[in-house]
Amino acid sequence: MRIFPGVTAALVLLLTCNVTMAQHSHGILTPGVTFPQDDAVLIDPPKMVTMSFRVDVRLLKLALYTADEQWIDIGFQYDPSRMNNNFVLPIPFELPASEYYIARWSVTDDVRGLVNGEFKFAFGPGAIPPSETIESRVSDREEVLPSTGSYRLETLQ
Repeated sequence: MRIFPGVTAALVLLLTCNVTMAQHSHGILTPGVTFPQDDAVLIDPPKMVTMSFRVDVRLLKLALYTADEQWIDIGFQYDPSRMNNNFVLPIPFELPASEYYIARWSVTDDVRGLVNGEFKFAFGPGAIPPSETIESRVSDREEVLPSTGSYRLETLQ
């Protein structure tokens, strides 16, 4: 079988484009805008969580958690018939105290598959961006390893 150089180049280009498009297609299913924005610090607690997407999607999950992973029931209910590019979920009550909050979501457009994501926010006097809170928890830790003794390599004769 003989493959011509022009055909080979065209096949390589086509395969490259398909891989690139597959890698970037999930980017279409990520929110272009959220409120609160990721890593935001608000003065007052939010009265709603909003998400805007580039295309119509089916919102499968929108859940809110405290910094210590405690679920906060904000009343999200999955509606299999609803496809939209904007979602607004009111928060009609006072959120429990937490250093920051995590909003986790899942969407599909029935074509590109399932995409999961999250955004974090904090609010109130003295609040700092969630990324700084998380970084301070990690950077203050010191690893202490037990003494392991000494080893020597023995050769077989």
